[in-house]
Amino acid sequence: MDTSKLDLHDANLLGIALDPVSRTAKIRLAYYEDERSSARVSGTLHFRGVSRFNQIVDLELLEDHARAGNVAQWVSGERQGTSYIFLARGLIEVVSDSVELVPGA
Repeated sequence: MDTSKLDLHDANLLGIALDPVSRTAKIRLAYYEDERSSARVSGTLHFRGVSRFNQIVDLELLEDHARAGNVAQWVSGERQGTSYIFLARGLIEVVSDSVELVPGA
């Protein structure tokens, strides 16, 4: 799937795993496959060749917004290799060589 076309509005952040030795990051989400979907499905954004990972999150606010969705927007490819996940009062920025969505993971 072309991750630049992925719409993560109203998704839920479920977890983050970083491996500095292999330079990977995995972000687990529950998201709507399309605007007609009534239920979220699980998936993982898998970043490889990570050179920078920044996050600032308000965990209490993420919990408060979990039912409605605590992800506001996903931006991939604005700058080559840089992806952004805008959260309810937070942000995740990942600079990587590649990113793919692994459904069901």
